[in-house]
Amino acid sequence: MDALNGWLKAVRADGLVLVRTRVAGPWGFEVQPRDAAVFHFVAEGRAFVRQPEMETIELRAGELVLFPRGSAHEVAHSGQGKAVPLDVFLSMRNGVVDRNPKATTLICGQFDIDQHLALPALRALPQAVSLRAGTEPGCSPLSDTLRMLRHEVEAPNFGNQIVVRNLLSSMFVYFIRDWADAASPATNDWFSALRTPHVTRVLARMHEEPERAWTLEELAKVAGLSRAAFARNFSNSVGEPPHSYLTRWRMGIAAQLLEQTDLRLGEIASRVGYQSEFSFSRAFKSTRGVSPIQYRREKPDRR
Repeated sequence: MDALNGWLKAVRADGLVLVRTRVAGPWGFEVQPRDAAVFHFVAEGRAFVRQPEMETIELRAGELVLFPRGSAHEVAHSGQGKAVPLDVFLSMRNGVVDRNPKATTLICGQFDIDQHLALPALRALPQAVSLRAGTEPGCSPLSDTLRMLRHEVEAPNFGNQIVVRNLLSSMFVYFIRDWADAASPATNDWFSALRTPHVTRVLARMHEEPERAWTLEELAKVAGLSRAAFARNFSNSVGEPPHSYLTRWRMGIAAQLLEQTDLRLGEIASRVGYQSEFSFSRAFKSTRGVSPIQYRREKPDRR
C-alpha cells in the first residue's frame, strides 16, 4: 500500500523500553496519560490490564496490549491488585529478575509519535488493542520481533540501544500493517480507506507530493471520481475533508523539517505547498497552536 508506506515513513515511531522485569508475588503499576503509544508484552506468566470504566484485559504469555493514544491504565498481577506509580515500580523492579517459576516476565515501552500527523490512524484504533503474537519462532513477524526484543533487553551487549530502537520501529510497523490488513471496509475509518482504491490513490499522492498546490478537482481526478463523489467518499472514510487532511499532513512534515533541519521558513513553506512564509506561518499556528519559530525554539533537536 503506497499510502501506508508514505504514512509510516513520515510518522516514524521512535520506540523506548520503559520496563523490563521478571516479577512474582503481588505487584502492579499505574501509567498516567501521555502523548505516546504505550505497550505491554507478557513473555512469561500473565498480567492484568485495567482501565477506568473498561473491561479488564488478561494477558498471557505471548500476548501484548497497545494503548495507541496513551490513555491512563494499570498493570498488575491480578484484576484487583494494588498499583503504585510507574516511577515507584521502576525504582524497585526494573531490570530485576525473580527466580520464582510462577513469575511474570514483562516488557513495556512506548512509541513517541507525532499525534497530529498520526491522528487519522490513532482515532480509528480502539482505546486499547490486545494481540496474540505467540512465543514460538516463526509464528509471525511480530512474534519474532518481540522474541528478539526480549533477548536484547535481557542480554546487555554493545549496540543494544540501536538494535532495540530498530526492533521497536519494526514492531510498530508490523502492528499497523496487521491492523490495516484486518480492517473491514464497512468500518469507514482511515484503515478501511487504505483498502479503497479511489481514496488510497489520493492519500499516496498527498503523502508523496505535499508541495503540490492540490485543488479538489485535481484530487478527484486522481481518485477517478466526480468532485462531489470524491469529497463525500473521502470525508466519510478518512473522517475529515480532503484539504483538512492535506493541511495537517503538510504541517506534520513542516514540524519535522523545523526539528531536524536549519532550513529557513520560506524554504520549508515551499516544501509543503505554500507560496509565502506568511501564509505558511498562519496555517502552522492554526494547526499546531504555536508559530513555526516558537515550535523550532521549544522542540528538542532530533538530528
